Amino acid sequence: MFDKTGTITNGVPRVTRVLVLWDQARLPLRKVLAVVGTAEASSEHPLGMAVSKHCKEELGTETLGFCHDFQAVPGCGISCRVSNIEELLQTSAGTDGTQTPTLTHNPTCLTLQGATTDESSLVTDGDEGSGSPSYSVLIGNRQWMQRNGLQVTADVDEAMSSHETKGQTAILVAIDGVLCAMLAIADTVKEESALAVHTLSRMGIDVLMITGDNRRTAKAIATQVGIRKVFAEVLPSHKVAKVQELQEKGMKVAMVGDGVNDSPALARADLGIAIGTGTDVAIEAADIVLIRNDLLDVVASIELSKKTVWRIRINFMFALIYNLLGIPIAAGVFMPVGLVLQPWMGSAAMAASSVSVLLSSLLLRCYRKTSVDQYESRANGRMRSLRSSQVSTHVGLEERRCSPRTLRRSRSRLSQISRSPSQTSRTDRAHAEPDRHSLLEHDQCGQEFTV
Repeated sequence: MFDKTGTITNGVPRVTRVLVLWDQARLPLRKVLAVVGTAEASSEHPLGMAVSKHCKEELGTETLGFCHDFQAVPGCGISCRVSNIEELLQTSAGTDGTQTPTLTHNPTCLTLQGATTDESSLVTDGDEGSGSPSYSVLIGNRQWMQRNGLQVTADVDEAMSSHETKGQTAILVAIDGVLCAMLAIADTVKEESALAVHTLSRMGIDVLMITGDNRRTAKAIATQVGIRKVFAEVLPSHKVAKVQELQEKGMKVAMVGDGVNDSPALARADLGIAIGTGTDVAIEAADIVLIRNDLLDVVASIELSKKTVWRIRINFMFALIYNLLGIPIAAGVFMPVGLVLQPWMGSAAMAASSVSVLLSSLLLRCYRKTSVDQYESRANGRMRSLRSSQVSTHVGLEERRCSPRTLRRSRSRLSQISRSPSQTSRTDRAHAEPDRHSLLEHDQCGQEFTV
């Protein structure tokens, strides 16, 4: 089970698109960047660090405003209050009244109805001279905005979907309760990810990807590396539940991750594998730490473990063979034929047993990791990207689809609930009432019912 960000991907994302919703929040681009950069500067998530770095580059500064009341909700987004950005904007605009060139690599912005990134409005609006105003900031996915009472319009949702189908992550920005911007962030796939996944599959190991990112982005990454089953929009606690669910089915689960959000799943899995460049918490929770940020080392660790287990079995044979031969002789079984175990023979047998086990174990030092060229030759050109239809994507812990028989049974039960009270007996209502709870299960299976 692989995490996505920082494990299958390089974990060094960059902002590729900036979309300012001018019709909803009449804020200039530079003020949006200053607010967003200040808010994300307190985040430890790779996406937040990428956004903060991008804002600093666009504003041409290394210092940002003040962030307080910061709160990060894993799998959703962040919320905080930002202040002291007016001085930042005035400084970046130039003390001599001239505008300094601050857009180092002018980002390509999407053109939608009611959206703009007009550079003519780079100066601040009515907040000048009003001291240092404070801004309430929300940054996150669609669910985070909806949880905070903000509506995502169809145009914005379509723009987000267009980036997500390309494997990019789209996040929304709301300032003072108004949805005002969208940022698209791209994270490239590691070169060895597809080869590692293909090699593990050839070894008979089922490979899954589990991530808190949205389903479209997760599916796009999975098609590139050849993973056929994806669990997207999964909270950190749900990662642990998914690991436990697989274990209850009798499977042995190895979890590969690098972030704080992966540490509970790494500790719960039968084998936790952490990337050496990841967080300290993930490294502490894992059983194996890969010193290099190379997924082929996952394959190498499994190969080495198999050789180690095989060597342990050989050592048992070396240890037992002396006892199996020496004990009958010492018991006098072969005394009639004149074969007696002398004390020096017993000592020699014990020493030979220990030396043979030691030498057998030292042969593990001859192990050499398989090279990339050997892995590629074994793939023999059969490693290729999957089609979108070949990848099954599940949201959260959802894994099963309702069977037609279950749907027919649920519809018949729902018809009882939909009858008027006068037509429904007290016994019918007693039997129909528990079925209201089953509505949630069927809704998770992608079905909609109207009662």
